[in-house]
Amino acid sequence: MKFEWNKELETGIPALDLQHHGIFDRIANFFQKCDESEAEKEIIVLFDFLDSYTKKHFIYEENLQSYNNYPGLAQQQEQHALFLAELAEFRRTLETAGPTRELSLSIKGKLIRWLNHHIKNMDKQFVDFLKAKQG
Repeated sequence: MKFEWNKELETGIPALDLQHHGIFDRIANFFQKCDESEAEKEIIVLFDFLDSYTKKHFIYEENLQSYNNYPGLAQQQEQHALFLAELAEFRRTLETAGPTRELSLSIKGKLIRWLNHHIKNMDKQFVDFLKAKQG
């Protein structure tokens, strides 16, 4: 399954797009390893990256929304918290069951769905809000 950054995912906010692109690149590398049956080795690397990078990204995104008095901030924070909780659950599964192909495929599917929905819907709503605010 091909997973790559595309213009449809751009928000128009350069710093946000750069961060999203970085997340996509790392996850795409993981997906390639899944396709090459090397997922078990790569899953720990991906978790370490996602654990630190997404937290930093979410803080950046939420601070930007707070600064702009975005009315959808609470919903964004809720979605970010749910994503981090899901990552933590995957991490617990990884620690108890070990890195398996099944876990890798499950993570792969959830990441695709979550990232596409979040960026194309929630982040784009924020961008629309900013554009309307700027007039």
